[in-house]
Amino acid sequence: MDTQMDTPVSESIAPNAYPESLADAFVCDLTFPQSPAGPLQIPDFDDAMASRFAAGVTFTSVTIASDELTIEGPIRWLAASRNQILSQPERYVLAQSVADIRRAKAEGKSAINFHFQGTNSLLGDLDMVETYKQLGIGHMLLAYNSRNLVGDGCHEDSDVGLSRFGKALVAEMNRVRMMVDVTHCGFRTSMDAIECASAPVVFTHSNAHALWGHQRNITDEQAKACAQTGGVIGINGVGLFLSETRFDMSPEIIGRHIDYFAELVGPQHLGLGLDSVFNIPHFLTNFASVGRDKKYPVGGYLTSNKPSFAGPDVIPQVAHWLLGRGWSVSDVRGILGENWLRVLETIWGA
Repeated sequence: MDTQMDTPVSESIAPNAYPESLADAFVCDLTFPQSPAGPLQIPDFDDAMASRFAAGVTFTSVTIASDELTIEGPIRWLAASRNQILSQPERYVLAQSVADIRRAKAEGKSAINFHFQGTNSLLGDLDMVETYKQLGIGHMLLAYNSRNLVGDGCHEDSDVGLSRFGKALVAEMNRVRMMVDVTHCGFRTSMDAIECASAPVVFTHSNAHALWGHQRNITDEQAKACAQTGGVIGINGVGLFLSETRFDMSPEIIGRHIDYFAELVGPQHLGLGLDSVFNIPHFLTNFASVGRDKKYPVGGYLTSNKPSFAGPDVIPQVAHWLLGRGWSVSDVRGILGENWLRVLETIWGA
């Protein structure tokens, strides 16, 4: 697990082909930023999930809303998304425990849970946390890039940290066994949340700032603090966050971020949160329509007509790359999914 220059993964590897030693591995992706309903709606959601299943993905966490300032919208989108999953029991398991995820794999189905990228959907009402948890929201990001009632996002000029409401929210999320996610948060907000949490805190889809200094990436200090809680850092496959080239989402570049953090905090604290997009033109139209490109000009969002998102088919290629670097089979199994299952079992329960 060093950071020396590496050899490209062989192009002769068949798509979605895992090494034999990993053929039965659990694969968990904690960030799929599209859903059956709402502003992130994707009309071909079932096709997207079929492609994920073909790539061996056992469990997917689906984004329902980011920091929309409403309760009615997210509740409706969540209801519609639940209906689409529950109406197809031959394909999907709505997972609210690790046992559900393991059952889905045993039955040859896709396990799905939901999350919010931000906490504005609470409208400052802590009573909504347990309601959302019961409806299938397994984790929430505290802030999505900008400041909200909880704290600062990573693209704010300030770094004020967690508010009093934010501290109460972390405590309530811990109480109802909802995972606290500090991806997209400002440095101080993430560190404050980690300090006051009583359960593992995670970065579901964040890369190493030491390898590429984008504001969305996290520092060594944040990574170490996360690991000290028992949490996991999910590496994403977004070209903009992987390197200054902006368009490289290869297994090698994803592997370098995994390698870097593994040396820093140990492989048991690494996983995947690809943040991959299916039907990119549709996604970009929706993204631009809500003004996210205008809200975060410093991040370089939508400034290119060639966005790059690694799809789920990169996952077996990453597995080959890691084994080729000398990683043990057990450590690669951890990266693919077992590390997430461990944390989810700690927070959600078995």
